[in-house]
Amino acid sequence: MSAVQQRTRILIKDLDFQSKYHLSHTQMDLMAYFANLSYWATSVNGYYAITSKKIMSDMPQFKIKTLEATIKELKLLGLIKTTLIVVKEWNGSPKVRGLVLTKKGKEYNKDLVLPSQDEEVRRLRKEIKELKETIENLKVSTEPQTEEKESQPVETPTPTMPPEKAIDTFVDQVTKRFSKLGDPICNFVPTWHKESIFYINSYNKLAYMTPQGEERQLKEPSKISHFWHWLFKNPNRIGDKIDFSKTPTLKQLKSRYINKTIKIKGQKFTINNFVEAKEGVKVEIRTNQGKKGFLIDALTSKEKIFSPIQCQKMILEILG
Repeated sequence: MSAVQQRTRILIKDLDFQSKYHLSHTQMDLMAYFANLSYWATSVNGYYAITSKKIMSDMPQFKIKTLEATIKELKLLGLIKTTLIVVKEWNGSPKVRGLVLTKKGKEYNKDLVLPSQDEEVRRLRKEIKELKETIENLKVSTEPQTEEKESQPVETPTPTMPPEKAIDTFVDQVTKRFSKLGDPICNFVPTWHKESIFYINSYNKLAYMTPQGEERQLKEPSKISHFWHWLFKNPNRIGDKIDFSKTPTLKQLKSRYINKTIKIKGQKFTINNFVEAKEGVKVEIRTNQGKKGFLIDALTSKEKIFSPIQCQKMILEILG
């Protein structure tokens, strides 16, 4: 059996809980330990995998007889439930003890834990795991497409380097508009963190706010020029502050990501289009040689259909 993840949480004794259920110090040590299982132990069907060896490794004061006797006492008090579970993630898929707190047991330190936040952390971890698996299983099909109308890319303006006069006029117009409004110009600008928000500050200068909430005015001419030239080529992004936690529309996916470069298993492709499907969207890409095709699921060899929010998260992970 593979090594079980090490416990790193601090154990806190709930003295009111101890008094209510007349627990000994030994019983309290074990309840404090069990109350933390949800933070690190492997979960199977609602039970947390925990071996006697692991407990004694974390708490050397316990010997096997004392440990098993204390677990039995906590079960008789109705504070915990146990059953045998199979942990497929561990080598050999062993059967081990699964343990969970009962409704009474969950009263332990209930004022010190934030269940909603714990659930959100678990949800995000599961989402990240699923996203990584999706990306790992992506392949590219460059077979000729039959849906000609759906496969046509939406053109976005990509002018060559504009004359300085045109740029100056453009900068003046945007600066005037956003200095009066006080609204953000946009975020998700190349070479900056995707959540850095650009705006015009009280000095009528280009500035941005970092994801940590720090306000910074741009002073380097090359960076200022890069921003304005990029915005000139992407006028659809003016006033578009992307909330990456919200589900994008098909139109927003096209506006934000068409012609973006993505990297799949070391190979670069360009996003050519997003095609609406019955249960989401398909992503059409093209190679450097101009061949077009859809992202496919390597497990099924079928064109991969993403939900819009999953599609956006996937793209952000594999942007080249």
